[in-house]
Amino acid sequence: MFIGENVKLSHYHDSDGENFASWQWDTDFVNPLSMDMIHPFTAQDWENIFRKASKSNEFVEFTVRKVIDDSLIGFVSLFDFNIRNHSCELGIGFPKKEDRSKGYGQETLNLILDYAFNNLNMHKVKLSVYPFNIGAIKAYTKAGFVKEATLKDEVFYDGKWVDVDYYAIFQNDWSTNK
Repeated sequence: MFIGENVKLSHYHDSDGENFASWQWDTDFVNPLSMDMIHPFTAQDWENIFRKASKSNEFVEFTVRKVIDDSLIGFVSLFDFNIRNHSCELGIGFPKKEDRSKGYGQETLNLILDYAFNNLNMHKVKLSVYPFNIGAIKAYTKAGFVKEATLKDEVFYDGKWVDVDYYAIFQNDWSTNK
């Protein structure tokens, strides 16, 4: 369920917080992740995020690791669960530039969507993305996400106002395409 050909979804390991704390200073990684203030997290902060998620029914956090050597390359999360309507939001990130554009994101999306739809019985998984994040949008649409809306001038980013696009995928569409 959590293991693909090249990546696997895993739990937090003791040294992960230190890695995330150092990687968060890459603006190409951190700026597109948050539409709000960016907080400088310590290794302990990162650990707390994952530890809290391990005991929560409100959000799920996985680390993403290479199958070949178990090295940490990213994270993926499901959050803002709406139990009545069987929906949630997805967040994903690969902090190191050398781990991007290698297909890891695509494989991670397939693993987390399998979990969301086949284990959590979600009906809809949503996400938001900046329109200029072309690599992420390619991965999302390849996984089956469809653009639902654009909010104009939604975020002040890098000195200017930018739009935010909202994408979603439905359980029956994902199952049909598998």
